[in-house]
Amino acid sequence: MIEGLTSETLRQETSGLLQNEAYGRNAVDSSEGQSCLSYLDNSGSCQDLKGFGTLDTTCLLNSSLNLDGDLCVYGSGNIEVFPHIAIICPVKGCSIVVNVSGSVKIGEYVNVMAGSVSFDARNITLDHRATINTTSLGGPPPSQTSGTPIGHDGAGGGHGGRGASCLRSNKTNWGGDVYAWSTLSKPWSYGSKGGSTSAEKQYGGDGGGHIELKVSDTLQLDGFVTAEGGMGGLKGGGGSGGSIVIHALKMKGSGVISAAGGSGWGGGGGGRISLECYSIQDVKITAHGSTCSNLFDQNKGFY
Repeated sequence: MIEGLTSETLRQETSGLLQNEAYGRNAVDSSEGQSCLSYLDNSGSCQDLKGFGTLDTTCLLNSSLNLDGDLCVYGSGNIEVFPHIAIICPVKGCSIVVNVSGSVKIGEYVNVMAGSVSFDARNITLDHRATINTTSLGGPPPSQTSGTPIGHDGAGGGHGGRGASCLRSNKTNWGGDVYAWSTLSKPWSYGSKGGSTSAEKQYGGDGGGHIELKVSDTLQLDGFVTAEGGMGGLKGGGGSGGSIVIHALKMKGSGVISAAGGSGWGGGGGGRISLECYSIQDVKITAHGSTCSNLFDQNKGFY
């Protein structure tokens, strides 16, 4: 939870801020990318975020937030996050959802990290080296998928591309499968965990999370938006990349969008990226699969 606040305070529905237990989706149905629709009538409290101002005018955040559960923020104004601030929920599948009518400015070297991150605003600015990061923090992938490989060959997890099984004489063992074909226009699946080389311990990297940015005007992206798979090292396969969805009238900047797979004994497959923008200028976009520790290449995802 946010330092200095009690669990009970954070669960009240009267402040524009709601935090739940991780995986508790009563307030935020992150699996569908919802943005606190049932709480829009409540007034906001910038002070609950350790900022000053209001969420219905301009809220200025100059202190870091350490969370242990879902966070939902909404209002009719603007939000500015000062440089070098961290807003972190290092729990797999944890959600950070921000829905404001105005603009969001995320300053230099800010780190916004969770398993699922969603921003909805008129304009969003991600300054130099600022990061929205769900790498290796994905929750469980869809049921009845086989993105995580079976066996103990250290193969990579699959998602937008198949994971790699980097055995030189491989005939029967494969990396994790591709899945979630039905949601290509709006991918919202977590990446899968990589396999392990041990029956006793899971060494595989975790799958990437998901990110959604809905911007009615301009997304100025000079930082990083990442939903990459986790690294498996020398004893496990890399996790597969997660999902990134961006809707914007204009997207420009020198930044990077990545749903790449994680490296490992078997590289993780790439994730999925969906861009619905009238114009895109200069932003680098990648959803490639990662390399194996024995230097074989693996499968890309796509955007």
